[in-house]
Amino acid sequence: MHRRHVPRAGLRTLALAVMAAIAYVDPGNFAVNVAAGAEHGYTLVWVVVGASLTASVVQYLAAKLGIATGRSLAENCRERYGRGWRRLLWLQAELVVIMTDLAELVGGAFALYLLFGIPLVWGALIVAVFGFVLLALRVRGHEGFRPVLLALFALIVALLVGELVIAGVDGPAFARGLVPRPLDGSAALLAVGIIGATVMPHALHFHSAVAREDSHPEDAVKLAAAGRARRAIALAMSLAALANVSLVLIAARLPTEAAGGLGEAYAAIGAVLGQVAAVGFGLALLASGLSSTIVGIYTGQVVMQGFWTRPLSLWLRRLLAVVPPLGILLAGVDPTTALVLSQVVLSFGLPLNLLPLVLLTSRRSVMGRLVNRPLTTVVAASATAVIVVLDAYLLVDLFGG
Repeated sequence: MHRRHVPRAGLRTLALAVMAAIAYVDPGNFAVNVAAGAEHGYTLVWVVVGASLTASVVQYLAAKLGIATGRSLAENCRERYGRGWRRLLWLQAELVVIMTDLAELVGGAFALYLLFGIPLVWGALIVAVFGFVLLALRVRGHEGFRPVLLALFALIVALLVGELVIAGVDGPAFARGLVPRPLDGSAALLAVGIIGATVMPHALHFHSAVAREDSHPEDAVKLAAAGRARRAIALAMSLAALANVSLVLIAARLPTEAAGGLGEAYAAIGAVLGQVAAVGFGLALLASGLSSTIVGIYTGQVVMQGFWTRPLSLWLRRLLAVVPPLGILLAGVDPTTALVLSQVVLSFGLPLNLLPLVLLTSRRSVMGRLVNRPLTTVVAASATAVIVVLDAYLLVDLFGG
């Protein structure tokens, strides 16, 4: 690659990493992190930090897979696994996309309700329309929607860091919160939700797909692209981690009643930190819902096309994505409950996304010179094992009596 094109390539890679990082600050993150901070103070900070580090590693693996093979995670699974496994992986990937669409629309609708008093169903429709606008930008030109997403991501991080400055941080309590401790009851449920919200399975499909742009026949070009991706992911995921930790620390300043839902948290922020802070929280939640929609749209198409080579119209997929959230809102389900449970479902879907990713990226026949180092494979496999154990622990805690 010509030297003068390197800065431009670096900026493009950073933009793609930030777009993937948007999935890590979606409304589901708001719901579980606020509940964790309000109910348990700083004690679950270690879960957020650990999940963020894990997310950075697996996002890098997803980007490497796209760069090395020129194919998305779904396309690699279709080509390398039998029909039975392919169907199982596709079904769980579709469930993951449904849960993320639900979080985006319900979260955005609830933000509009908090800020402007718009009924939830109408709010969901407004967020859906915004998704169609972003989709039109993408259809007209791949670059058209990126500035919108990057601006919304920057707004989310800036608003939440500003809220944290107002709230303040208890240094000793924060240090203690970085130390892992046993989990039970609601802490276990929230920890699993945090992992599902932070190590977003659909973002693996998204990043592996967009990273295909940097695939190249020459190994040297691939290695350079992987290096740019590693640095870009580290920066983007650090910003997402900062936003998520900020949510927990802000909520830790609130009364325990704020754990009852985002509405209670919004009211508590207004009472404790001031109405300006409450509006900032609502705007951050709205930006989160709006920015996440296009990533969900793109990922849904990547999953369908990757597993079955039968692309479904983006417009039809977006219409179908609106149905589950509207049904939940019309049924009167509490929005925060729906958000938290959607993230728990995502956590249970993680292993079936991480296992093929770790296996594929550890095979030299697939990755060539971009094959994982042994330590990378051990770290990623260990993180996957921990997630499986936490999921099993939650099931035993909830149903084992």
